[in-house]
Amino acid sequence: MKAARQTALTLRVARGQQEQQAAIDAWLHEQTSRRLGIIAEGAFFELKVPSPVPLERLAAGCVCCVGMVPLNVTLTRMLRLHRPDSVLLLMTNADHLERMRGLVTSGKLGVELDNRREQT
Repeated sequence: MKAARQTALTLRVARGQQEQQAAIDAWLHEQTSRRLGIIAEGAFFELKVPSPVPLERLAAGCVCCVGMVPLNVTLTRMLRLHRPDSVLLLMTNADHLERMRGLVTSGKLGVELDNRREQT
């Protein structure tokens, strides 16, 4: 029986265009996989990513509270359509980072994620 494929999730906090772009650039530089995906909270400004890397955006607001449904839908859609080996989730507020880690660990996001490679 084939083991279920898991996607590595990296959580990072970055506010504003410059911080988010710097976080994306640093994360992309660290990656060895070719199949990547990025979800950025509150990023309604231009962010540059290589053309094969999908960039999805979430409206501003805590992704683990008011934005839980949009996050779940966006993450599930990205995993099904693009099948990335690694996903970067950019949050704009560190206050709920621990709660987000708990959601990843518990599986409450509805997808299998490898949180061993999770970073802040």
